[in-house]
Amino acid sequence: MSFSVASYNVLAGAYIQRAWYRRTPALVLNSAWRVPALVQYISLLNADLLCLQEVEPVTFVALRSYLGERGYGAEFARKLAGRPDGLAVFYRRTCFDWGSARVIPFTDGAGLAADSGYVAQLVLLRHAEKILGVINTHLTWDPPTTAREAQRGLRQLQQCLAEYQGRNADAHGWIISGDFNVTPESEIVELALRAGMQYPHHNLADVYSCNIGGRARLIDYLFYSAGLSAKASVLRRIDDQTILPSAEEPSDHVPVMARFDWND
Repeated sequence: MSFSVASYNVLAGAYIQRAWYRRTPALVLNSAWRVPALVQYISLLNADLLCLQEVEPVTFVALRSYLGERGYGAEFARKLAGRPDGLAVFYRRTCFDWGSARVIPFTDGAGLAADSGYVAQLVLLRHAEKILGVINTHLTWDPPTTAREAQRGLRQLQQCLAEYQGRNADAHGWIISGDFNVTPESEIVELALRAGMQYPHHNLADVYSCNIGGRARLIDYLFYSAGLSAKASVLRRIDDQTILPSAEEPSDHVPVMARFDWND
């Protein structure tokens, strides 16, 4: 029995600056339009499991109300340090039974600075006779000139992988999803691959999930462990010139999606 998963950075309204989205109509950036548009957009993905990032409380409440009436359970994990957004997992109840959840605060200051307040969300779900472990996260973006020892995103991913490896036996298969803020050639992606994980869109040409700064690239992932197999779903094709957000795409990211099955 297979199941579909989508990872999607929905773009927190608190982070929107008009200067960054000059080609986007002002109405599309207005929360009064965006929140209902996001609810409709996400529901039409029709995924059995939704892993969302940059979810503000008002967006979570709207999604929980709409999707809850359509058979989804939900779990929210707010970032710390006063940040306005967080992570959310929605699961179709006819596909998954609830297990447990916890929030993993990132200790990414390395003792040299305050921790960022970013978190990961760990959820265990039962699918048929199997347990699925899910780590949903949003890694900090580090400027390209950041020294390796100062890269918060790298430390955050290392903490996610340590959590996965320490709890590997708790589930038959694992997915680590989210906005990693790095492209496939990065050390962060290489670390996930070296940990025995893979991602469905690996080596697919012209597959991008955002074009922030006018450059289309893949920075959102659905890493999965050896207990699972995956088939990538075709993303909406975007390029450097695609307007995001837009009336058709209410975020500055597009979702990454795949269908998963168990290997035994």
